[in-house]
Amino acid sequence: MTASQIRKNIAWKTLGMVVEKGLRLVQIILIARALGTRVYGQYTYAVAIGLLCVQITDMGLGLFLTREIARSDLPPPRLVGQVLTFKAVLAVGYLLLMAGLTWWHFLDPYAGREIVHRHHASAVAFAIAFAGLSALATSAIEVIWQVFRGIQRLELEARSGAFVAGVQLAFVFTALELVHHDDPQFTDKPLAMVIVAAAMAVAGILGAIHAYRLMLQVVTPEFGWSGAMLSRFRREVLPLGLAIVASLIYFKIDVPMLRALRGDEETGVYNAAYKLLENLSVIPSILMAATFPALSRTVVEAPARAIALHRNTLLVLIGAGLAAGVVMVTIPGFLINLLYGKAFSASVAVLIALAPCAVLTFVNYLETHMLVALGLVKQQMAFAIALIGVNVGANYWLIPRLGGVGAALGTAVTEVVLLLFCAPLVHRQLRLRLAQFNEAKPG
Repeated sequence: MTASQIRKNIAWKTLGMVVEKGLRLVQIILIARALGTRVYGQYTYAVAIGLLCVQITDMGLGLFLTREIARSDLPPPRLVGQVLTFKAVLAVGYLLLMAGLTWWHFLDPYAGREIVHRHHASAVAFAIAFAGLSALATSAIEVIWQVFRGIQRLELEARSGAFVAGVQLAFVFTALELVHHDDPQFTDKPLAMVIVAAAMAVAGILGAIHAYRLMLQVVTPEFGWSGAMLSRFRREVLPLGLAIVASLIYFKIDVPMLRALRGDEETGVYNAAYKLLENLSVIPSILMAATFPALSRTVVEAPARAIALHRNTLLVLIGAGLAAGVVMVTIPGFLINLLYGKAFSASVAVLIALAPCAVLTFVNYLETHMLVALGLVKQQMAFAIALIGVNVGANYWLIPRLGGVGAALGTAVTEVVLLLFCAPLVHRQLRLRLAQFNEAKPG
């Protein structure tokens, strides 16, 4: 892949992500302002449950698909079809799991505890059910985006991302307007939460249909099974999948822990600040969508180029992460009040505590992708499983004492440990690949 191709891909990815993230940020603001801190905490809890559980439908299939397509001249229809078939089978198990969790939440397992306050348990359960459908649709869209990244057709991903975000915003706005028409003061916020969650689910399904139609422009999947693919799934994909599931657990477990230990109000305060950091992930995701296919090929074919590309990407991410962190520290009150209003003023302290995570998250985004490009998925799985213990331990100690700020500090601790795991290994492996490549040269 030439430098001009990478620049073109970055341009498309930037355009798509700016539009998508901008629309999603407006959507988050509308929902947070309408629901208030307590019910917004319930809503983000439902979304986190869906995001945590939906990882069992991916299990590393997306990144595996991108890597394999990047190493082929054309997207292999049989491989794409088999990956989608596996994903559909895994989705059945996911839907059964979400049905069980929905029923469990109807019973409101935290009712009666003095430290937390529960209202409208049925509303939370319905929100979880709809958030589960929305998460499944999003997961389907993302695996299709991996096809676009593998063939470096990021303009198709940009079109899909903008469509999904636009439809979601339109549906959320319409849902809130309908609620406002019948309840101008939003007195029944739990009902508003359920309607918003349902609107997001329908929008997600439409987005998945649109993404699939775009994919048919470049490849027609050949659905089915094969013993060879099942064997590859067991050897190559499953360890990566376990690593991805574990990583989502240690990055999302703070939300259910925060709700269990400090209640809905604190969960809403924390998530309002965290969503700002989450939206900043547009920067590393743009760079990695454009450079990951090139890194996957060059670590095999030209290690010296892989080292240079890794170094340049790392420098950009460090600079961007530091700039983002400075903004989060210097004007947190302005950002929170502008976006969410005075009701979320407690989120200011959380945003400050999250500031170090900006540069750490940016760098770790690159380093974890490098582990995949280098084929070190078993090491990545071991890291991720170990980090669950780190994150849960940090949150268990910090959240009761500091609430949302404690969850933010727990995230920072986890990111530091992840960096200490990944960076030395990636550096050693790149140097080793270069030495082996040079030794294998004729003459």
